[in-house]
Amino acid sequence: MIRLKAPGRICLFGEHQDYLNYPVIAMAISKYIYLEASRISNEKFIIDLPNINENLEIQLKNREMKYNSDRDYLHSGYNQFLRKGIKFNKGYDIKITGNIPINAGAASSSAFVIAWLSFLNLISGGKFSKIQLAEMGYQTEVAEFGEAGGKMDFYTSIYGDLIYLKPTEHLSEIIEIPMKLDGFVLGDSKEKKNTVEDLRRGKILSKNAFESLKEVMPEFKEFTTNLEEIRPLLPSLKKEHQEKIIGNIINRDVTISAKNIILDWQKQQKEAPDADLIMNFYYQLGQLLNKHQKELSEHIKISTPKIDKMIAACIDSGALGAKINGSGFGGTMFTLAPEREEEMMQILTNEDADAYQIATSNGVEHY
Repeated sequence: MIRLKAPGRICLFGEHQDYLNYPVIAMAISKYIYLEASRISNEKFIIDLPNINENLEIQLKNREMKYNSDRDYLHSGYNQFLRKGIKFNKGYDIKITGNIPINAGAASSSAFVIAWLSFLNLISGGKFSKIQLAEMGYQTEVAEFGEAGGKMDFYTSIYGDLIYLKPTEHLSEIIEIPMKLDGFVLGDSKEKKNTVEDLRRGKILSKNAFESLKEVMPEFKEFTTNLEEIRPLLPSLKKEHQEKIIGNIINRDVTISAKNIILDWQKQQKEAPDADLIMNFYYQLGQLLNKHQKELSEHIKISTPKIDKMIAACIDSGALGAKINGSGFGGTMFTLAPEREEEMMQILTNEDADAYQIATSNGVEHY
C-alpha cells in the first residue's frame, strides 16, 4: 500500500503578487490531501474521489488523455509524465481524500495535484526532483488550462515548512526555511468564490496598472523603484490603476521586510532565545501581516465585509495579526495569536466561520 499526503498552505506575505513575479513567503499547513494506492492486476488506474462523489479510470495505453473539463488535473498530470517519456504499465486502485477547505484559498487543488504527481513519480522510479515536480505542478494546473495563478502553491506543498519564492519563467528561485511557527488559526468564511476568474481579473488589472505606469515612468524598476518616486505620477493614471500600484509596491516591500525578519529569527533560534525575544518576533510578524492585509483590503480590494469583520474580531481580541488567504473574494483568512488559539477559534466560530488550529507542516511525504 502506498500512502502519501500533500499539505495545503497559507500565504504569509506576497499575496496576489507571485503572478507579477514578485517574491512570496508561504507556509505549509497541517491540512492535507491524502492519496492511498494498492496494486491491481489490470493495466489501469481506478480512482475514487469520495469527497466529491466522483470516480474515474485511466486506461494505461500510454497515449495522452483528452480532458473532461477545464480543471481535469488527473488527466493533465498523467499527460505531463507521458510528454517526458514516462510510461505506465502497472495498475493501481487509488483513493484520494482531503481535509483542506475546498475552493477557499488554502491550495486544496494544488495539494491535490502535488499528491497525484508525487504518486506518479514514485511508481515510475522517482526520476524527478522536488523543484521539477513543483514546476510540473504549475504546468499541470495552471499552464495547461491557461489559468492565472502562480507557482507558490506547488512549491510550498512539495517543500513544506516556510519558503521564500521568487518566481521566474523556468526554475524559480527558492529559499527553504526549515522553521516551525506557532499560533495560527485558519478561518473559513464559507463564502463561495470563483478562484480562477478572481485570479485572472486581479492579474490582468495589476499588469495593466504597471504597464500604464511604465508609459509615464519609463525608468520604473519593478523590484527597486520606491513608492515616493512614483507618487507624483499617480494622478495621471486611472484610480483603479493607482490603487493596484500603491498596494503592490507596499506589499512588495512588506514581503522583503518579512523575509529579513524571518531569516534573522532563524539564526537566533540556534541560540535558544528567551521568551521576550520570541514574543518580539511574533509581534513584528503580526504587524507586517496587518500592514499586508490593509493593502489587500483597501487597494488590492480582494477582501470581503465578512472576512474584514472576522479579522477585526480577532485583532480586537488580542491577535497579533491576521489577513485574508488566497485569491480572495471569499474563502479563508488566518490569524496569528500564540497561546490563544482556542480563543481565536471560538471568536471565528461566533462570526459564523469554520475554524481550524493549524501547525507548520512538512512537505509531501509518506504517512
